[in-house]
Amino acid sequence: MSNDTPSAEDKAKYDTARKELAAAITKKRNLDKQLAQLEVQIYNLEGSYLTETAAHSGGNIIHGFDGYLKNQPSGRRKYEISEPDRIFSTSSMTYKKSLELSGEGEESTATGDDGSRMSTPGLTTVIVPPAPRPEVLTAAQQKKNRDREYQRKKRAHAAATRKQGETPVSDDESVSGRKPNKRARITEDD
Repeated sequence: MSNDTPSAEDKAKYDTARKELAAAITKKRNLDKQLAQLEVQIYNLEGSYLTETAAHSGGNIIHGFDGYLKNQPSGRRKYEISEPDRIFSTSSMTYKKSLELSGEGEESTATGDDGSRMSTPGLTTVIVPPAPRPEVLTAAQQKKNRDREYQRKKRAHAAATRKQGETPVSDDESVSGRKPNKRARITEDD
């Protein structure tokens, strides 16, 4: 008998270990599905709570209850929920992935029982996110960014010249880019 061929006992151990692993993988997949469904449910409930409390009452647990006793105006306005407001959803590291799999926070009716998403046992499925698209700015946004950068450089240059002891630039000139009027020049000369 050579050492290369496994014994019947080794084969039996291998088969039982393989069956246990397959059962554990199936159990993990089911638990992952349940976790994803719970995270989507938390996301949706949190969103409905934040919109309802913003529209009807004087506050909520995120923003406080400062306006609770104040008379609220009758007009309803749309409240946009921001990401920092979602403290319960963001407490999970996997909630974004759960939302992607379920369809961006909508109530998921598919439970994944169709078998189309099941992978073959023994294979690892790697999901690669799409490459980020470059942000496209409108002409107005581009101009606004250029103006901000120009003003920032202008202020930095004015601060550098003041540090070097050169003639100080008046506040009017540094902010607006124009020379001060006659009254301002007279007061600076005195």
